[in-house]
Amino acid sequence: MKQKKIYNGIDIVKLISAICIVLLHTIETTAWYPCEVKFVFTRFAVPFFFITSGFFFYKGLKKSDDKKKYFLHYEKHLIFLFIVWAVIIYAPVTLVTYAKQNLEIWEFLLVYFRRVFVIGPGPYWYLVAMILSAGFLYYCEKRSSDNLIIIGIIVGLALMIMYSCFQGVLGTITIFSWFFKAVYTVYSFEFNFIMYGIPFMGMGYLISKKEIKIKQSNALLGIVFFTILRIIEYNLPIIFSSEFFKNNTLSIAFIGQAIFIFLFAKEWSINISRKTSELLRKFSTWVYLTHAIILYNIINPILERFTNLDTYGWEMIFPKVLVIIIICLILFMIIKKLDNKYLNKLIDG
Repeated sequence: MKQKKIYNGIDIVKLISAICIVLLHTIETTAWYPCEVKFVFTRFAVPFFFITSGFFFYKGLKKSDDKKKYFLHYEKHLIFLFIVWAVIIYAPVTLVTYAKQNLEIWEFLLVYFRRVFVIGPGPYWYLVAMILSAGFLYYCEKRSSDNLIIIGIIVGLALMIMYSCFQGVLGTITIFSWFFKAVYTVYSFEFNFIMYGIPFMGMGYLISKKEIKIKQSNALLGIVFFTILRIIEYNLPIIFSSEFFKNNTLSIAFIGQAIFIFLFAKEWSINISRKTSELLRKFSTWVYLTHAIILYNIINPILERFTNLDTYGWEMIFPKVLVIIIICLILFMIIKKLDNKYLNKLIDG
């Protein structure tokens, strides 16, 4: 039986992206330069994960003799991860947070249900978005409609850019004001399946289906170009002293970053074993799923209660990232050592 191709470049960049997401969340200061690092070098990471998921989702559908069976298995695994991480592990934390807000019981139940099952608590919004986006892509595949995927990508990105970048300008127009209020009421932010899941998973899906590839050197140039644009975007309020930037934030170049980083990773081949590549893939998933709990519910509370350190200062960024990765690695190694079939599902990348 022919073994499926291992994209070890993607597996390596997935781990790098997971560490970038940890960095994103550990930069909890408002200091200018740490926030610039977060803005320029971490925002591509979640889109990269979505693109990767869409890429392999198509690969799986294409190779499967029963596409419906593959799709249901794919969704079942995502739902399992969501129930374990978002509902069983993280929902109680969310419950405590909302319980402190002195809401009426009916209001509390609605808000809590929205947070857990509509948005997804903490970083697990990603799983909700993947579940729904995969459903959309499967529907498009059944209809053999790549055009519908392209429409989903364009519409999703347009809505995301309007909502995240131009509320100050567009918010004065009634129809856009209603749109912004509707998105805020349902999701609070742009991180949802319409604006993130479908566009970026759709990109990965089409890259896989159309077998899109470019030279690594060209992909690298694309990465550099969009990273420079990202730096410019962040510094625009300083470059141009304008009222525009008080209520609007230009944040678009990360889209190009994510696309070219994926195209580079796809063609990047490293001389490592299949087993090592698979371990890197699983560890990157593990880091993403566990880091928020370690940071927000263990490290930060300990620092606030038992130390005089500036918990959210820039000096604590690197130590927090290091500690989180070490804890993740120890837990990952323990699970691998136990080799329990149920625990193994938690680290299936």
